[in-house]
Amino acid sequence: MKTRSFWIAVILVFVVCAVSEFMIHAVILTNQFYTSLPHLLIQQGETPRQYAGLQFASIPLSWLIVAFFFVYIYSRGVEGKGWIGEGVRFGVLIWGVASLPMFVSMYGWSRLPGRLLMWWIVYSLIQSVLLGLVCAATYRKPAA
Repeated sequence: MKTRSFWIAVILVFVVCAVSEFMIHAVILTNQFYTSLPHLLIQQGETPRQYAGLQFASIPLSWLIVAFFFVYIYSRGVEGKGWIGEGVRFGVLIWGVASLPMFVSMYGWSRLPGRLLMWWIVYSLIQSVLLGLVCAATYRKPAA
């Protein structure tokens, strides 16, 4: 494993994950979330005291966890057959294993509107492919 490329990829995937999560949840889907889940979400401008530190630490920590394992799994399976194809393939595979089953099950057990879930599925696919491309562009197969 190429240590330097690995950590650079982790940092870049973390940054792209953070930006894309913000864009998806705080910009694109925010109105749908607040109209669909008003009783579950912390309202804009509200920060409960008992969760303030944990709330703000847990979100970037989750992105860091995603970035680390995303790059780690990719680094174990990279074939060196072209970074664009590998990045797209990896992003779709991770989406199919991690995100898609969660959204399909949420349709059955949650009260989330189908329209919100549909758009969440689409945006999570785009995000996963984007992360796969960033990872593949940064972490290339070591030379033999």
